[in-house]
Amino acid sequence: MALKNGQVASLSWLQEADLGEVVAAVNTVIHEDKYLLMDCQITDLEAELSWFRQSAESGMRYLIARVNGKVIGGASLIPFKGKRAHIAEFGVYILKSHRNLGLGTIFLKEFIEVATENRFQIIQLSTFSTNRRALHVYKKCGFRKCGKLSRDIKFGDGTYTDRILMELLLPRKRSAGE
Repeated sequence: MALKNGQVASLSWLQEADLGEVVAAVNTVIHEDKYLLMDCQITDLEAELSWFRQSAESGMRYLIARVNGKVIGGASLIPFKGKRAHIAEFGVYILKSHRNLGLGTIFLKEFIEVATENRFQIIQLSTFSTNRRALHVYKKCGFRKCGKLSRDIKFGDGTYTDRILMELLLPRKRSAGE
């Protein structure tokens, strides 16, 4: 996939062997303290491996993007269970060096397709109200705001931001008999 700066990004499904590099990339974004709900660096690779195995068994899909062999971002689609099994939650992170290059849109379009093929009816996500780039991408891809949690996030410097809840209602995929 071509990015806006001319670099070529390759997408692949997360494998156990990728976890160390993915954790390092996620920790870089966590350290910025601006975009992710997580506020502590990931330090236990064994716990991450356990999380990955359990999540994969539960149906999680996780794409990573690489440029020149280096992980520059990742995105996941995590299905809910039980009465919410028709819904999946989207999450994404992109390294600062590769933001505003179209990667978020690439991830979203890929997962909208995956969610539709897997007969999900709704994709949900949340983002900070201060993350204008993400809000723009989500709206561009058809998501609509469905809620706001006021002052839901308190940053390390003592400031707050709202968390915006968004959803995308997917077209219902018809089976052969319908």
